[in-house]
Amino acid sequence: MDHFGVPVVTLEEFARLRPTLGTIVAASGGFDPIHPGHISLFQEAKKLGDTLVVVVNGDAFLRVKKGRPFLNLETRCQIVSAIRGVDFVVPFEIENDPSICGALEKLRPHIYAKSGQWTHINPPPELKVCEREGINIVYDVGAPKRWSSSEFLKNWEDYKKDII
Repeated sequence: MDHFGVPVVTLEEFARLRPTLGTIVAASGGFDPIHPGHISLFQEAKKLGDTLVVVVNGDAFLRVKKGRPFLNLETRCQIVSAIRGVDFVVPFEIENDPSICGALEKLRPHIYAKSGQWTHINPPPELKVCEREGINIVYDVGAPKRWSSSEFLKNWEDYKKDII
């Protein structure tokens, strides 16, 4: 996969690099389209360790969440790879699994950074894997939720309907 910034690697490639990376922080999402909230997640997550790896959820995840992706997985990975503070990008796709549990099991980051929509009261689907693997989840990373990729796309679709 071409990239314009930091390496876009497979889980296997990352596993080979892992011993040299210090404290590893992982963040994840669809990033479709990317917005300032995502950037703040990356910037704040990077402060939690030495290496920030961003897992970009695949197109199947977005089909479940939104009906279809706006940008394909390769494009989203290329965009994320060019963002300051990101050290590695890992595309991740398992059909019929909207979580990144499989990625976390292989990446084994020290810290998993979650944005403000997830809390101890509303735990992420990856909580059990993190507990089992000894991954520390840090909640409320990044700016408060003010942006929504899904809302941007819905508003655009509504706008297009209004002008047609």
